[in-house]
Amino acid sequence: MRKGFILIILCMGVIKICAQDIYQDFITEYGTYENKNAAYLYTQELNKYDSSGKLLETTPAQSLVADNFEITRIKQSNGILYFLSTPSGYWIKNHKLKQPMKISGNYKVMDVQMQDLLRIDFEQDFSVSEKTSSYVLLKKKNKKNTYSFIKIQRIEEDYTAEIYDNRMQKIKTIVYKSEILDGKKAFTAIQIYDEFIESGVRFDYITTARSEVKISKSLFNPVYMDELIKKLDEL
Repeated sequence: MRKGFILIILCMGVIKICAQDIYQDFITEYGTYENKNAAYLYTQELNKYDSSGKLLETTPAQSLVADNFEITRIKQSNGILYFLSTPSGYWIKNHKLKQPMKISGNYKVMDVQMQDLLRIDFEQDFSVSEKTSSYVLLKKKNKKNTYSFIKIQRIEEDYTAEIYDNRMQKIKTIVYKSEILDGKKAFTAIQIYDEFIESGVRFDYITTARSEVKISKSLFNPVYMDELIKKLDEL
């Protein structure tokens, strides 16, 4: 009886460690290029595919990332959009807006929510709700992100993040693809599958290059967004 009890405790410990490893490994790779003392420029593209895998549209993008702050420029046929993400929320700016406008994370570009393209702050915006040997379930703890729950699982070298609403109905799946970029293992692409509409359409957000740049983190503020945009356009 005592041996059985000890075995149960050991098994529970292994499950906890495995689940913790899944989450910590994911967070570590997700933050490969995070640096509180540096900023990085990412060259990206957003690709839209139909249910058969045919490429329908490619949209170029660039992002400046400093710690947990980010500004992204997306070039569309009708103009350029700029999106700013800070710990306090999201903002949008274009040539028609005199001032940055605060938006929800579910604001869409090409049918993709901006909170999927701008980096999700898993550690600040979510807390661990459940752990098993195969997944970690996160629950949102503030209003910045509109997702209620995220279930993270590891599949070989990649990770999936299943997104759920507050009734635990799955609405989409995001696949984080792991590759080597500049000699480091990182998520160089994400694949977004919208399972709420079930259209079969897939979006790939791909990072093709990265370089360190010099820019003050204090500019990542909606008050200074025009100046930040100018810096981004000059790079």
